[in-house]
Amino acid sequence: MKKNVKKRVAVITGASSGIGLATAKMLKSHGVVVYGMAYNDFEAEFNYIKCDVTNVEQIESSMKEIFEKEGRIDYLVNCAGMGISGSVENSPNEKIKKIYDVNFFGTVNMCKAVLPYMRKNSFGHIVNISSVAGELPIPFQTFYSATKASIESFTAGLSMEVKPFGIKAVCVLPGDTKTGFTNAREKNEVDDASYGKRVSNSVGQMEHDEEHGMTPDSVAKVICKVLYKKNPKPINVVGFKYKFFIFLTHILPKKFVYKVLYDMYAKKNK
Repeated sequence: MKKNVKKRVAVITGASSGIGLATAKMLKSHGVVVYGMAYNDFEAEFNYIKCDVTNVEQIESSMKEIFEKEGRIDYLVNCAGMGISGSVENSPNEKIKKIYDVNFFGTVNMCKAVLPYMRKNSFGHIVNISSVAGELPIPFQTFYSATKASIESFTAGLSMEVKPFGIKAVCVLPGDTKTGFTNAREKNEVDDASYGKRVSNSVGQMEHDEEHGMTPDSVAKVICKVLYKKNPKPINVVGFKYKFFIFLTHILPKKFVYKVLYDMYAKKNK
């Protein structure tokens, strides 16, 4: 991995914890000037800006402030995100809107805000955090999976639009990762009795996998490698196990793949 990158400036969302915090620390240790963003107050060993990714005015003001001080914005890593769980039927519309506002539109807002500054310097690398769940939709976390799939499509289209400006946009797809995301997941207060224990069993299995998953540092290492590559891959899956799973989805019939996911996360208890 390339060390001591000279006068590169990175903006990282969701930098108060988890993957965002690990990435911010790692980039700073490599000599990158780091600006971490989060909607809550926290103590950081890097530059910190309190900013909500759903607030366009706050974002634009923050990016202008960084550019005026540093003269450039080279890297953007969109780590801010949230999760909700429960049946589609019983998920409140306000929660559905909230997860799209944070996960999808938050990413869009950040990309739109940094692009003018990256174009000025004819250079920029954008890493958007999707998820293996965007490729392998998880029942009872359907909206989380949907937002992550949307990020992949958005990033692919964006990358083609900005390529002539010397800007690259790619996705990193972590699998199960041990972070505070698990406890922060917002669950439906009530799910129809018709679903029985299928919801709690599915979410419980996912939480177990997350709590025994990879470390945030493992994901941060991949993010840093992607940022430093001259020609990064458009989709970067973290972890051999998850790379293998994604590979299988491309060669096996979708019907079979969904049957496996159903058996793992949604099958009715006998």
